[in-house]
Amino acid sequence: MRYYLLPLAILLSACATPQVDIQTSESAVNLSDAALLTAEAVTPPTAVLNTAATGQGDSAMAQAQRFAHWKDDFTRRAIAKGYSPQLLAITVGRATMNERALERDSSQPEFTRPVWSYIKSAASPERIERGQAELADHTAIFDELEQTYGVPRQILAAIWGLESSYGRILGNHDIINSLATFAFEGRRTKFGEAQLFASLDLIQSGAVRVEQLTGSWAGAMGMTQFIPTTFRDYAVDFDRNGNTDLWTSEADALASAANYLTRSGWRPNEPVMAEVVVPVDFDYSQSESTKKTVAAWTALGARPANGLQFSPAANQLEAKLLAPAGQRGPKLLVFKNFDVIKKYNNSTSYVMGIASLGEALGGQTSIRNPWPEDDQPLTFKDKENMQKALTAKGFDTGGVDGQVGPATRRAIRAWQSANGLPADGYVEQRLLARIMAPGR
Repeated sequence: MRYYLLPLAILLSACATPQVDIQTSESAVNLSDAALLTAEAVTPPTAVLNTAATGQGDSAMAQAQRFAHWKDDFTRRAIAKGYSPQLLAITVGRATMNERALERDSSQPEFTRPVWSYIKSAASPERIERGQAELADHTAIFDELEQTYGVPRQILAAIWGLESSYGRILGNHDIINSLATFAFEGRRTKFGEAQLFASLDLIQSGAVRVEQLTGSWAGAMGMTQFIPTTFRDYAVDFDRNGNTDLWTSEADALASAANYLTRSGWRPNEPVMAEVVVPVDFDYSQSESTKKTVAAWTALGARPANGLQFSPAANQLEAKLLAPAGQRGPKLLVFKNFDVIKKYNNSTSYVMGIASLGEALGGQTSIRNPWPEDDQPLTFKDKENMQKALTAKGFDTGGVDGQVGPATRRAIRAWQSANGLPADGYVEQRLLARIMAPGR
């Protein structure tokens, strides 16, 4: 009995009751409408690189010299850790700067893509049609994966579809070049160095060959876009041919994703999310961070959006309530498996995209209620100004960084409560104008 996304089997019993509506809270920027909807969501870009720290004023020759010095230093440290000089010579020794990766990583998009736009693109008709065909073509593999790992095929196919357009878009960047560039300078030097060492581990162990290490500019590889540490720690040779191949083996790539989810705490036969509807006077201050049983949320007025009732088994599950587009948008109960997928990509929008695409691949609809598509999203500068204004009014956002994280949403909710508004933590241009106005 499967109920992997919405409360289908165990979550619902056949009684007519009020609707329910669900949703999450941040939106993610896509890397490519064709496939890679994910990279910006994992590590949202910060403002700009520090000129003094990164040498933006360097001449090409000066930068090349600094890069060469960095490579020498890294090589010495790597050899001291036990990596062979020969391995360093054919990897870091040959590395060149990937200027495009550094530029992409340091740039800040002016607008954040609305969550509804992300989900629409994630579960596009083309992606659904292609995914259903892939599920049919690889029935035997998905049968074995479900039996081995307990992760539903629709979830794995959705990850495959969003990460690489079912293996059609893998990226052609040299991973060593990208990671060496990140480790050398920029905002993610620790990340770059950790991933570079993991790449050396992969090569030294024989898990991969140097020439296989190609992928996205951000350092992710294969059909399921694993970064090197994830590849090293979770990838599996599911087709048992002696080569863990995430680039050309569907079995290895999908099994590696399933292994990662399982080891991250996936709970078989439990849902990811369920759309609910809530009363007009619902207390949104309990949303996002508060876990309650489904029965407890029901007692507060939450009802399944499809008009059925939660089953007795579902009533015992713990969930959080999310309202990604505020009181006017869909609302969701999200379960343990929602958080597990978020470990794959730390973006609420990404998980909703996976859940929505997975549901669509099974011929179902995950979100029924309309999004407030007339809302105008905030720019990066808008978010900075909002954080400054909230802080000045006594609502601490934890700093000014242009990112609407948990601390900023708490400040927004506090301001909304103080001004007699639903404390849903959601701001668009009309509410921003009120926040920026003089007074409380």
